[in-house]
Amino acid sequence: MGGADRAGKNLRPDVAVEAGDRALPVVGTHRLAPIRKSKRSKWRAAVLIGVHALVAVHLAHYFMAGSTLSPVEPSEAAYAIEQGYVRAGAVFFAVALVGTLIFGRFFCGWGCHIVALQDLCGWIMRTLGVRPKPFRSRFLAFVPLVVAFYLLAWPAVRRYVLGHPSSAFPGFTNQLMTDAFWQTFPGPWIAALTFLTCGFAAVYFLGAKGFCTYGCPYGAFFGPIDYLSTGRIVVNDSCEQCGHCTATCTSNVRVHEEVKLYGMVVDPGCMKCTDCVSVCPKGALRFSFARPSLFKRATPLRRAKRYDLPLAEEFLLASVCLFATLAFFRLYDGPPLLMAVGLGGMTAFGALKLWHILRRPNVGIQNLVLKSGGRVRGSGWVFTAFAILWLSFTAHSAFVQWHRARGLQYLSMTESSRVDLTSGEFLRKQYSPRHYHAAREALRHLSLAEGWGIVDLVDINLGLSWADVLQSDLDAAEAHARRAVTLAPDQQPLTLQNLVYVLVAEHRIPTAIETMRRKFEVEEPSAADHFQLGWLLSEAGRLEDAAGEYETLVAMAPESAEARNGLGGILRRLGRYTEALEQLQAALQISPGDAETHVELGMTHLGMGARVDALRSLKQAVDLEPEIPDSAARKLIDRLEGSGTEAPPLPPK
Repeated sequence: MGGADRAGKNLRPDVAVEAGDRALPVVGTHRLAPIRKSKRSKWRAAVLIGVHALVAVHLAHYFMAGSTLSPVEPSEAAYAIEQGYVRAGAVFFAVALVGTLIFGRFFCGWGCHIVALQDLCGWIMRTLGVRPKPFRSRFLAFVPLVVAFYLLAWPAVRRYVLGHPSSAFPGFTNQLMTDAFWQTFPGPWIAALTFLTCGFAAVYFLGAKGFCTYGCPYGAFFGPIDYLSTGRIVVNDSCEQCGHCTATCTSNVRVHEEVKLYGMVVDPGCMKCTDCVSVCPKGALRFSFARPSLFKRATPLRRAKRYDLPLAEEFLLASVCLFATLAFFRLYDGPPLLMAVGLGGMTAFGALKLWHILRRPNVGIQNLVLKSGGRVRGSGWVFTAFAILWLSFTAHSAFVQWHRARGLQYLSMTESSRVDLTSGEFLRKQYSPRHYHAAREALRHLSLAEGWGIVDLVDINLGLSWADVLQSDLDAAEAHARRAVTLAPDQQPLTLQNLVYVLVAEHRIPTAIETMRRKFEVEEPSAADHFQLGWLLSEAGRLEDAAGEYETLVAMAPESAEARNGLGGILRRLGRYTEALEQLQAALQISPGDAETHVELGMTHLGMGARVDALRSLKQAVDLEPEIPDSAARKLIDRLEGSGTEAPPLPPK
């Protein structure tokens, strides 16, 4: 008895097989021999620590130099496919895929920081006496494939199959170096919650490599390529099917069964950690190069297919997982996709256990007993209360997310251009019934999202601002635009610009000028910013200030015909005809077919007393654009042609 106790103390606590498992004969039939500790786990831990040390060096270089190699994250591959940004992470992912083709799925076990996190969480749980057991599901195993398709294949499908107008491929650009290292990373709070979700929660509920199995999109690429790899864990004739390999494996691979059926491990979940090789008491296992598992046939023996749930409960699990993932993805601009997937899996698992409490006499989670002999324990009641609260929060989140998405979608279906809105022309124009329906629905959905949401969001307030403009409620529009400015100090250039548009729609030009000045203080002004401020100043009658902005604009964009035309028009209104003529002629050299520039040139000639040149320029404008809306220019042509005396100049535009 004492010997059995001593042997039991030496057993690894992360045993991935259960007592009574007929696929592992030694368990439940006689005393299980002590399992040695893996010598490879320390080496692997050292390598993973080294990986994090390199990350720290990378960050230190960025903080000291101000620019560095772009993030070495596989997620960067999504930007290469969607936007053509070739970053270090995309190159690294491609190299890792080629390495997997040769050595098998080694990167996950030896280089992934999420695997390191899960191993650390598993070790902490085992130290505390919690023994994470693997959760085996048919349908959740497809989640990584779905997420991988969304991240890396959907942009191409959207572009080339569906022909989405805004998804044209811009071409590849070199972005291996960056001075905006954190641009694609979430903030520290989201990062911490992601680690908790994909680390402790995933390990506790789904097993030692729960997130790798049911959430990681990159594993969806490494796994299939592993079938073609020559790097494998193989067995020799010394194997006695003791099961030590399976008990040691933290990737939930049934190693003893694999080598018995195939002479090697063919499961793509094998991360080539080689712990199984290290603990084999007979030295029967080794890493070697062999025929790819795709071409390997099994013996006549049948593989033991074991799943934890019947099909009906699998459907429940998958449905709740999908629903919760969509509810949490970017909820209140927070959880990124991988965190949302982790939360979706945890929510589905909680809903499943709640269903089991209602239907089964005995229910537990790991070493926690929720229900026994048909009676719900105290821990079961606590779990039930928490699960109901969490599922209610999930449903509430889905409600807010739905109305937010639908409101912004309806807003994009309206037909008013930004020029229509800021000029007030939308009040006089007639649009299709579809436009008016979309405007009403946008306001309704976004109002519901705002009213029920727990956190105010920038995009909802900006959307409501424009929906209010479409409904001619300019006071509410300004209030929402100002709210957006206060909500996101880091997005002030965007929110201040939208506030300017709303103020212009209200004809509050002086306040719009002040807001543009504020935007200049928080961000280096672009050429477009100077153009807009120049236009606002001219509308306010501050022509000298407007001329200064247009001069800055011309200095920034000397090849812009629009900039030179704007400056020429302001100079003409100031009576500085010679300077105006110079700018307008330069504009025509850049864009000789611009009718508006010809009109401005004609008016400038007229101001200088050159009637013939003025008539020629105005006629050229009409010839270029017969439907030119400048009726004053047409009247002036008639007067110049019908009179031998100088006609009075046009009123300034």
